[in-house]
Amino acid sequence: MGLGQAKHFVLVHGSCHGAWSWYKVVPLLKSGGHKVTAIDLAGSGVDPQQVNTLRSISDYIKPLREFMASLPDKQKVVLVAHSLGGLAISQAMQMFPEKISVAVFVTATMPGPTLNVSILIQKALNDQDSQMDNHYTYDGGLPTTFTFGPMFLCSKVYQLSPPEARFCTVDDPGKPAPSSTSYQRIRSYGHDVQAYTTL
Repeated sequence: MGLGQAKHFVLVHGSCHGAWSWYKVVPLLKSGGHKVTAIDLAGSGVDPQQVNTLRSISDYIKPLREFMASLPDKQKVVLVAHSLGGLAISQAMQMFPEKISVAVFVTATMPGPTLNVSILIQKALNDQDSQMDNHYTYDGGLPTTFTFGPMFLCSKVYQLSPPEARFCTVDDPGKPAPSSTSYQRIRSYGHDVQAYTTL
């Protein structure tokens, strides 16, 4: 795959998001002549699975494994992940090294030989200064799903987004931004901004 050749980018969203979160990146890559696939991990975006049916992080990242397995043998992709999507592309890198030209971790979780999923999630939770209105669902005393709350999204996730891209106001995170078209645009795609992640 030469430098000037068109590439196939596979975009993997972060926790509590979906393929919709790449809505500004996809047209930019396509306008450069590249092929782009934005994956919805299980129970996210428009994926039909209910998050409460997922039993492990492996179930959560299964859509990426299935996509990678479906690629022709000689085709290589550029994997790009954000946040928790780093776990998904890390597994894909181990399982399908011959189908990956490069992997890009955009502020993404990157496990290693002594840094497993449980340690990474626990560290991320400990590093959070406040969970604000985030919500956990428990099964058997263990957290199984996590939902970003609107106040957390506005003040900790999207606080640096331009006003026209925000779906809430920073001063009043529970209130939709009056000039925002981003939330309406995302809703019109059929995706809910408040999605879930399986732990």
